[in-house]
Amino acid sequence: MFILSNALAKQRKVIGNIATGSLVVCFICVSLALLVRGVTASRFPIANLYESLLLLSWGLLVAFLALSLKKQLPYLGWLTAMAVSAVFLYASWLPASQHEIRPLMPALVSYWRVIHVPPLIVSYAFFLLSGLLSMIHLWLSGRRKTALACVAACVVSVSSIYLGTFSILPAANVQLLFWGGTAATVALILSMLFKEKGLPCTPTATSDTVEEVAQRCIALAFPLLTFGIITGALWANHAWGSYWSWDPKESMSLATWFSYATYLHLRARHQLSSDTLSVCAVMGLLITLLTYLGFSFLGLGGLHSYG
Repeated sequence: MFILSNALAKQRKVIGNIATGSLVVCFICVSLALLVRGVTASRFPIANLYESLLLLSWGLLVAFLALSLKKQLPYLGWLTAMAVSAVFLYASWLPASQHEIRPLMPALVSYWRVIHVPPLIVSYAFFLLSGLLSMIHLWLSGRRKTALACVAACVVSVSSIYLGTFSILPAANVQLLFWGGTAATVALILSMLFKEKGLPCTPTATSDTVEEVAQRCIALAFPLLTFGIITGALWANHAWGSYWSWDPKESMSLATWFSYATYLHLRARHQLSSDTLSVCAVMGLLITLLTYLGFSFLGLGGLHSYG
């Protein structure tokens, strides 16, 4: 519907309102699903990947509603719908054991789980939208080869995680695909960005708005990520007697924090062009994917392998 509203100028407002209403209904349904699952399990529903993905889809819808509170924003609606659909599809393909409600494993029996996990998952939802919007911004600004290279990098990362989740390939092959494919596509992104820097940029009001919304997503998500990392350290000290153990997922969460802190710093100082900042946002998305799903399903292990 959102794509149709962009194509039909005369009916854009009506179709856009219907599409927005559909996402509102979807938000209500996901909220009820989480509520019912929580009541049935007698706990907050965040204990495995399936429940984590439900919360991620809820966070995507929250991000859309929060950003679209005052007016419809270009491209945000269909990007949100696409992302939520992809998350639902991934969740539906998980083994039946992931869908079942089971008792918590001992490592997760703590009040810190409710404090630590939801802010992180919601921040990932905002970061996901910021990365997608940044690719749209590159395309609208005339940096189309760079945008396509960014899409290729995301496809390689997501494909690797998918193959690792369902053990379609040996762990060593999946890791080689992820690291090798991501390194190659990141090099391609930087190469295309450098080549297209000399081309005339064609920013429009729409592209500027898209870039501003992407930045807003990161600005809203960054405090949530910071809070999640701090509470995670407190939980680690409570459970393992140490605030920080340099576990792979802990280390990558710190790398994620530094990547977005760098983005916000550079944007505030106006030291880079909007195109380069968009590439930084996409790089941040790749790091976020590795932090959220990569270490759990690429066979890299760690204390957080259950998550």
